[in-house]
Amino acid sequence: MPTPQSENSYIANEILPLLAGGFGYPIHDSERVKINDVPIFRPSGGRAGTMDIVYYHNGEPVLLVEAKRKHKSHEVALGEALKYLLNFPVRYKEFAPSGIPPKFLATTVGKEIKFYKWSYDYSKPIPDFLTEEVDILPFAKLLEYYGLSEQYEARTLDTRGFRADFFDELVAIIKTDAKEQKITAEVIKKVSLQILNFLAYGDKFAGQPPYIGLTIQGQKAVRDLFDRFNLVASLGADIAHEFRRAILRSFQGGGFNQYLTEQCIIAFMVDLSGGFRPETRVLDFECGSGGFLAAAVERGVSLENIRGVDIEELPYIVAKTYLAMYFKKTGEWIDALPVKKENGLLDQGNDWDVIIGNPAGGNKYEHGDLAKIGRHLDRDLDRNGALDDNFSEYNLSIQQAVASANVGGKICLILPEGFFSNSHDEFLRKYVVRHCKVLAVVSLPRGVFKKGTSTRRQGGGAQTASMKMSIFCAQKVRDLDKKNPLGNDDFSALDYPVFMASVNEPESKSGAVCEWLEPQLALIFDQWREWGATHELKTISRVEIVSVEPDKKAHRLPLFDKKTTDKIKKLKPPAHKSTTKISESLEDIFS
Repeated sequence: MPTPQSENSYIANEILPLLAGGFGYPIHDSERVKINDVPIFRPSGGRAGTMDIVYYHNGEPVLLVEAKRKHKSHEVALGEALKYLLNFPVRYKEFAPSGIPPKFLATTVGKEIKFYKWSYDYSKPIPDFLTEEVDILPFAKLLEYYGLSEQYEARTLDTRGFRADFFDELVAIIKTDAKEQKITAEVIKKVSLQILNFLAYGDKFAGQPPYIGLTIQGQKAVRDLFDRFNLVASLGADIAHEFRRAILRSFQGGGFNQYLTEQCIIAFMVDLSGGFRPETRVLDFECGSGGFLAAAVERGVSLENIRGVDIEELPYIVAKTYLAMYFKKTGEWIDALPVKKENGLLDQGNDWDVIIGNPAGGNKYEHGDLAKIGRHLDRDLDRNGALDDNFSEYNLSIQQAVASANVGGKICLILPEGFFSNSHDEFLRKYVVRHCKVLAVVSLPRGVFKKGTSTRRQGGGAQTASMKMSIFCAQKVRDLDKKNPLGNDDFSALDYPVFMASVNEPESKSGAVCEWLEPQLALIFDQWREWGATHELKTISRVEIVSVEPDKKAHRLPLFDKKTTDKIKKLKPPAHKSTTKISESLEDIFS
C-alpha cells in the first residue's frame, strides 16, 4: 500500500498543478504562492494553524484555497475556508498590507474546483460572511477584478458591484484600520465621509479627513479602492439607493440606526402628499438619511426647493452623501446640497408646501435650544405655561410641522399611535385639528421599524420595534395665533370624512420589510386615489372594505370627550389583510 502524501506534498503535487495547468495560477513562486505559511489567529490571541494555500500579487492576498481529498465535501471545505477568512491576519502587513482579506475563496475536493465570492451579512452586530458561488476565475481574470492587471481600467459600478465590491471593501478597510471588530456608528460615518470627500475633492481628497486620519496601510487601501472603480461615472439614483440600503443593513443589529425609513414607506408617503411641481417647497426637519427629500425630487420637485435638517452629525453626513450620489453632484456642488446640520426644531420659516418625515418621538426633549425654539413654537400645550426639559420631543416635532407649513400646505408624518388616544396629548390633538384638516391616517403593523431604526431613543420613549406607528396626513387650513393657539372652536363639530386604513400583521414577516408591506401600501394608495376622485371606496378583492356608519349619539359627542360612549361596531378582518374605511367623525380617530 502506497504511503499517503503529506498535506504539503499533496497540495504541491496535486492542487497547485491543477490550478496552474488549467487556469494560469503561479506554481513555483514563493512570493505569490504560500502553502501552509499564512497563520490563523484565534480571536483571543495565539495561532490556531495555517491556511492551505493563499495566492498573492504585489504583496496582496487575492485568493484563499482550502484543499480537501476526494472523500471530503465542498460544504465542509467552504465552512473551514470561512473560518480562516474571519480570522485572516489582516493586522499584519506581511500577510495583508491593505488590511483586508482576499475577496475570493476556492475549495478543491480531489480534482473538482469551486470558486466563491464573499460579502458582509450586516444583519448581525459582528458581521458574518455571505458567500455566492461564481465561475472559476483564471488568474488573469482574478487580477483584473482586483485592478492589478497592467491594462486595467477603472470599473463603472452597478448596484450589486457597489455593495459587494466597493462598499463592503471600504467598510472592511475602515473597520480594520480603526481596530474595530464590530461595525460601529463611527465606522459608518467615516465610510460615508470618505465617499463624500472623494466626490467633493476628487484626486485631492487624500488630503482631507478622515483619509488623513487613517494609517499608512489604510490610506493605501482606500486609494487603491477608489482607483479601481469609476465612482463618479457610476453615480445616480440606483447607486444612491444601494448606498442607503447598505447603510440600513449596516445599522440593523447594531442598535444605533436611528435615521432610516423603509423605501416603500417613503414612496407611499410622498405619493400620499401628492401634487408635486418643480416649485413645490419640501421640508424634512429631521431628515435622517435624506430618503424623503430624494423621493420628492423624483416626483418633480427642483433640488433648490427642498431642505433637509438634522441635529446629529451621522445622519447629516449620510444624507449629504446620499443626495450627492443621487443627483450626481461633485466638486463645489457638494456644498450647495440642501442639507444642514442644525436643530430642526428651530425656525425653518412658515412657507413650506410639504412637511414630510419620520420625526423623533421621545418622551423627553434633550437637545437644548429651548429658548430659541420657544420663540416660534407655542407654549407648552399642556397649559403649564413653559417649555422645559420634560417637554416631549414629538410634541415639539408636531408643532414644528404645523408651524412650518403654509396655509394649504400638506403635512405627512410617521407618528406613534399613542398620539391619537393618549390623554396627555389631548391639547396637542386639539392644536392639530384647530389648524389642519385631517386627510388620512394609515396604521402600520408592528415590526416595520426595526429596533433602533426609526427615531432617536430618548428617555425610554422613542420608537422601537414593538411600537405601533401610523402615517398621518393633513392639510393646514389656518394661520397660527400664538396668543390663543387652541382658539375657541367647538371641537365636536369637526366631523368631516377622513380616509383611514390599516395594514395588519402579515402571516409571515420573513424577508425584507418592503417585500410584504409594499403590495399592501399599493392597494391602500389605489383606494386613496379612488376616494380623492369620487369620495367613494373602490372595491378591491384583496383588501377588505369596512363600511362604518356613525350613529347619531356618537356623532354628537365632543371630539375629546372622556366619557364612556357607545362604540361603533367595526368588522374585524383576518390578521393578514389590510383594511380601509372612511371615518365620518374625528371621534373615531382621536379616541
